[in-house]
Order: sequence, then C-alpha cells, then structure tokens
Amino acid sequence: MHGNLPTPDSRGAPRRLRRKWHLMLLSAFIAVAGAGACATGHSHKGGHEQQLVVHLTNDLAPPADVTVYAVTSDGIRHLLGDVPPNDHRVLRIPHDVSTATATFHLVADRTLGRRVVSQPVNSTSGDLIIDWDLQSNSMWFPEIAQ
Repeated sequence: MHGNLPTPDSRGAPRRLRRKWHLMLLSAFIAVAGAGACATGHSHKGGHEQQLVVHLTNDLAPPADVTVYAVTSDGIRHLLGDVPPNDHRVLRIPHDVSTATATFHLVADRTLGRRVVSQPVNSTSGDLIIDWDLQSNSMWFPEIAQ
C-alpha cells in the first residue's frame, strides 16, 4: 500500500503530475539501461552512443490502437511498436535511424482512421527524449535530470 503517494493512475492526479512521474521513471530507465550498456564492455565508434526514445501518449479521440513507425527522409519505415488507446509507451528509435539520417518523422497509424504524422525530428540535435502527444500532435524535448 502506498498511502497518500500519488501515482500516474490516480483519477484525481493532474496531467502535469502524471507527466512528471512518467519522466522520472523514463530517466531512471535510461540511467539503468545506460549503466547496463557500459557494463558490457563493448565500445562504439567515437565512444558511448546514447539511445533516442519516444515517450508516446495515445490520447486520441475517439480512442484507437496505433502502430508507430520512424520514417526516414527516403521513406524507409522502422517499426517502433504498438500503443493501445488511452495508454502510453516508451519506444526506442533504432540507431540506424537516429545516426544515419539527419531528419525523420514519427508516424502513428490508427487501426481505422487517419494517421498522425509528427513534425520533422532532427536526430543530430542531441535530444535523447521525445515526448509526443497524439491528440494535439505536439512534441516536447524534455531535459534529462543529471
């Protein structure tokens, strides 16, 4: 039992509190994943590669399942994953998309409906997290707490 601690599933929790809670979890996940990658002893060209991730909130109205892709400027689609209605997921951008192409788009294909296409994402900007809200088709690039 958590007592009076707010959780992201609390009915009365404000959206801002849920988003902050999710970003804290995502930051912890990235820190643990990064520590695990460093522990393997593999080295990449030029040092440590960092993973670009998308925190996607599927709040479409009417609710619909979506399949999410990263689409390069030459039209190659890379499957990122599925997100059920009224849910959220953390999806990883493949290294060949984030390092080989200067820009790409995120595309959410609805089961029965119009697809949502993001603004162009510049993979060379150094951002590690993309926060994408489908209902408003808005993107943020939050800072990771160090």
